[in-house]
Amino acid sequence: MKIRRVLAVILAMAELFLLAGCGQTREDSIVIAVIGHEADLYPGYREGADTAAEELRRTYDECGLEIKYQFYSYDGSYEEGSAIVDMLAADETVTAVVGGTDMDLNKTAAYVLNKAGKLFVVPFFLYDSVFDSNHYTMVFSLCNSGREVGVTLCYAAGNTQAKRWAVCTADREFERTELRGFMDTQQAGEVDVVDCVNISDLQNNQDAVFQRWETLGVEGVALFPENEEGFALLKEIKRRSPDMICAGDTAFDNTEILMNDPQLMEAMTGFIMADEFILDFHTQEEVEAYNALIEAYTQRTGKEMDSWYIQGYNAVRMIGDTAIRIGTTDAGEIAAALHADGYDGTAQVFRFTASGKLADVDRTYNVIAADGYAEPYIFVDEE
Repeated sequence: MKIRRVLAVILAMAELFLLAGCGQTREDSIVIAVIGHEADLYPGYREGADTAAEELRRTYDECGLEIKYQFYSYDGSYEEGSAIVDMLAADETVTAVVGGTDMDLNKTAAYVLNKAGKLFVVPFFLYDSVFDSNHYTMVFSLCNSGREVGVTLCYAAGNTQAKRWAVCTADREFERTELRGFMDTQQAGEVDVVDCVNISDLQNNQDAVFQRWETLGVEGVALFPENEEGFALLKEIKRRSPDMICAGDTAFDNTEILMNDPQLMEAMTGFIMADEFILDFHTQEEVEAYNALIEAYTQRTGKEMDSWYIQGYNAVRMIGDTAIRIGTTDAGEIAAALHADGYDGTAQVFRFTASGKLADVDRTYNVIAADGYAEPYIFVDEE
């Protein structure tokens, strides 16, 4: 996540996962490709993937397993990205591909790479329909589903004093899936959705929409924009209604924009944002280990460690570690092992549904403080 997090007390990391024994693989090499448009990558993500590949090489060199790793940078266009996907699908030596942040490209890649028998790991959001409408065996998501984001935000809304909510969404499939998750969950009674607005309608007819919200007694607004249009809308909402409680997804996750706009910083104070992925801790030892890793990272690099470093790191480690654990570099067998057992990674525990979705995750969200830091919360279902 780009917005800086309060990590010192709440977050932690387990010890780096290094297998005690090598085992024997039936092949001697594994080829991992990572695709990304560098302008869209979260801070630390590529560094985490690169670090994981280097650790795999060092860790398993004595096992006789050669780790081959390549980062494929593209210009952000669907055309160039899909050309890279086609090239990797046709390369018989490639074992696994880690996708980027373009959901349309990842949707295409899921079909092409699954058909080609390549393991495909998606570290960012993917359209829910890719999993719900297909029967892919080689595709895995390391990020919450769109519906789960909506569900999480509705739970978070229910923990506020606002009970009457308006929901605003873009037209894209992903945002509409988030909306459905929010709308389905509000039937539990803690949140009452009294208005549903298209983002473009809110942009073009602000006076009419705000007048309607005043009439309806709207106390909270959930925003599901496609890109950065949500920032201007949030500022306008807070200008007109300073006490309005606002929530949204990670379209609002942009430190550079936030830190360079004092008005936006003020508008974002108290903003509720659903997590795209989950950091998983259970013991104080894990807390202390994670804090120690953060401190060591800062001392080594002079930078604050972004949690997307962990996402890139685990996406690559999961492939190599699983290959060694089961004793083969065959992509199909690695996929079967992930379906059966999941993966216990660094600060993250991945379990997958039969379709490859991330399963059994805590519902976590962040509340943005006045200084731009995000304080994480976990919703605990008491039932």
